Amino acid sequence: MRDSRLPLFAGLVLFWTYRVLLLWAGPVPGDRAGAAALLAGTGAALGLGVLQARALAWSGSLGNLAAQAVLAYAPLLVLGNAWRPATPLLVTSVLLLAAPARARWPAAAAIVAAEFAIRTVWLTDAGAGYAAWAAVVTLTGGLQFLALARLGHLVRALEATRTELAARRAAGERLRIARGLRAELGRRLSAAAASDDPGEITAAARAALARARSVADDYRDRSLAAEIEAARTVLAASGVPVRVEADAAAPRSPRADAALAGVLRRTVVAALRHGGPDGCVIECRTGRGGPERLRVAFSGPVPSFDGPLADSSAEIAGLGGRLATGPAVAAEIPRARAWTGGPVGAAPWLAFAVLLVLELDQLGTVAASVAMARGAGVAVDPARLAVAAVTLPLVAALQLYHVLPRGEARPRRWALPAQVVLVLAAFVFAGPLVPADHGGLPATYGGLVAGVVLLNVRPPWSWAAAAALLLMPFPLLYGARPPAVALLTLLGSAAFMITVYALGRLPVAAARLDRARRELVRTSVLRERLRIARDVHDLLGSQLSAIIIRGELAAGPADGARLAGLVGAALATVRSIGAEPAPLRLAAEVESARDLLGTAGVRVRVTVVEPPADVAALFAVVLRESVTNVVRHARARRCEIAITPGRLRVSNDGAPRAGAARPGGGGGSGLANLRSRAAEAGGALAVEHAAGRFTVRVEVPAAGPSDPARLGGDADGVDPVAGAQLGHR
Repeated sequence: MRDSRLPLFAGLVLFWTYRVLLLWAGPVPGDRAGAAALLAGTGAALGLGVLQARALAWSGSLGNLAAQAVLAYAPLLVLGNAWRPATPLLVTSVLLLAAPARARWPAAAAIVAAEFAIRTVWLTDAGAGYAAWAAVVTLTGGLQFLALARLGHLVRALEATRTELAARRAAGERLRIARGLRAELGRRLSAAAASDDPGEITAAARAALARARSVADDYRDRSLAAEIEAARTVLAASGVPVRVEADAAAPRSPRADAALAGVLRRTVVAALRHGGPDGCVIECRTGRGGPERLRVAFSGPVPSFDGPLADSSAEIAGLGGRLATGPAVAAEIPRARAWTGGPVGAAPWLAFAVLLVLELDQLGTVAASVAMARGAGVAVDPARLAVAAVTLPLVAALQLYHVLPRGEARPRRWALPAQVVLVLAAFVFAGPLVPADHGGLPATYGGLVAGVVLLNVRPPWSWAAAAALLLMPFPLLYGARPPAVALLTLLGSAAFMITVYALGRLPVAAARLDRARRELVRTSVLRERLRIARDVHDLLGSQLSAIIIRGELAAGPADGARLAGLVGAALATVRSIGAEPAPLRLAAEVESARDLLGTAGVRVRVTVVEPPADVAALFAVVLRESVTNVVRHARARRCEIAITPGRLRVSNDGAPRAGAARPGGGGGSGLANLRSRAAEAGGALAVEHAAGRFTVRVEVPAAGPSDPARLGGDADGVDPVAGAQLGHR
């Protein structure tokens, strides 16, 4: 924020300081005004500075614009040509504030034309040359401050909207996944809910559970970079030599990132599960032009990948790409457009265009000085003119090269030294191209190059070099003792330095913020996928497991009707994915746990002291998963459930012997999900496996006064609500 406004503020201060000093001490075409008029002009300058700072850095209005117009033109009535052109920033304000938008450029052109007309028709004492200079200054100054203001607005706008963009992309990904889950699982569960046959219901629940587990696995951290590292580790652990050829850039689109990651994951799993590969090569090209490609090739016997990659093929096709599953698996997705359209894409070209105008202005000033000198009969040294004609266009070309739109890439190292050498040669050998009374080589060329130095050299060396370039032209142009008036040019040179620095720096800052925004959206989408994967596993997976367990123990049609009711509840869970469902109710989960354990022949003892609502939501999820694991994995006879305001403890006596699979899969996704949920609530989950007992314990500290709801929250603002629920938002 500060970086985006500082160049604009510095430019405004230098502009009006320079104009006020010229008003009091500078050479004035025509008669000098009195002290009272000069004081009035100084007040008008200060007022204009305040109005313009407010309009350009924060927000403006048509009233602000009208006040600027009055203060810009009224001093002409008493100061005449002593009031130097005050309308450059009026041009900027019109271009930013005027309504409607289509009238802005015509209005700005009218201001430039009015500046010329006023000084040729009314204030004629300075001559036509001065009038033309005033019009050019109005145009170039207006564009100069337009760039400073527009680029500053751009940086702040990107900063302000990045969280909103991330949230919208995450929400879109959640809804897209939810639609797919509803289509796949909803059809199976709807058919089961309409049946009262326990066998049919159990079979449908098994199919739905298999799909839910697949979804939970696929929607975990599906970044391609993470999947490449996982593939490298798994293949190496399996004794398969692997070679990875991948660039460092991630796919532009989060969906493309996830799709390519899914292709790699399924390909490696299928190759290891159904074949015996001798080696593997993973090639990934995402950071270059053209489509984003992934190729996985195995040597040795490998299975057919058509079946394992059926889902990936549909996903890749949905992104406009194609997937080939021959001896090598190759996926190709058209490259997503860079998120640098609109003002982001226009920013570097705006900077380039403004600097081009400034460079043409500088070259035009030199040409006008030579023409005016010759018109007045003043001799111009041909050798000096030749040096200026060669060096100054080259300096301008290198200047433009430094702000040529190139993203975050830096210019060639030789460009800055060459520019410094050329500008020094221009000042040393061209010197005062024409006598001072007729202009000549502008000292502001030093400021132009100093801005590039600030942009490309690290401080404090950049400060020293920039100061030298600002001061160096004056003794070369004016001798050992420059006149006091000439020193005012130093302010103008400093203003050019700041402008060039801003023109080069702010587009880079905008590109970095844009890249950060893309990465934030990517991270938010991946996090949303992980949340859905966790919810599908913890909530829907537990419901389907309970249905299967009850179905295996069902004895008749009455049990079938009961199972159909449970299937209906699971179907409601599927439909709630992507919405804003209420948290699970702990009391209902306790009763469900009693019923499920009793049905499985497990004696259960429950003690409950009701915890706070936010802790109860977490305990409900942990209880559901823990009880399901007891029935699925353990051979328990007794289970104890103890709930207090800060602790949940589920313990059973059916833990398998050492080395066997433990309930909950100790290191599996079930307990990993519960650990994640507990950590988000500020607590911790512990697992104990000893003396034939398996215990899951969750402890959550009491909420402090500064965070009564334990919201915490993520830095990017996409996890603002505590509680264990689908979508977890």
